[in-house]
Amino acid sequence: MKTLSILALFAIAIWSCKNEDINTPDTPIMEEVDTTATTAQKGVFVSAPGETVKGNAKIITSGSTSSLVLENLMANNGPDLHVYLATDTKASNFIDLGALKSTNGTQVYVLPNNIDFGNYKYALIHCQQFNVLFGSALLN
Repeated sequence: MKTLSILALFAIAIWSCKNEDINTPDTPIMEEVDTTATTAQKGVFVSAPGETVKGNAKIITSGSTSSLVLENLMANNGPDLHVYLATDTKASNFIDLGALKSTNGTQVYVLPNNIDFGNYKYALIHCQQFNVLFGSALLN
């Protein structure tokens, strides 16, 4: 019975995340990526159950600036979608890089200095309002 209650709450949270009036923009964007930057880590997005997220994530460094690049991203929509750099897929410990700019395209998020990429090794697309994971990419 307890398991059924937990599943019902999870289903309501996912449904709520998809049916909010204020969704993330879905107009395709193509932000410019520094072609001289070196790629430190990269990964492929894996969708969370019931969601769709496709594309690649990579950490690039140019001079003293590191950025998270989401390449060819395609994600289903929801309200309050954010990009996290996290220690795990549960968002137990994360750095919020801001709102997802669009559910389609290539986008760049500048990272704060002094991140330990040995610990923060997941890029997440996460519905912040309802604490629902849409997709993750393991960066290695």
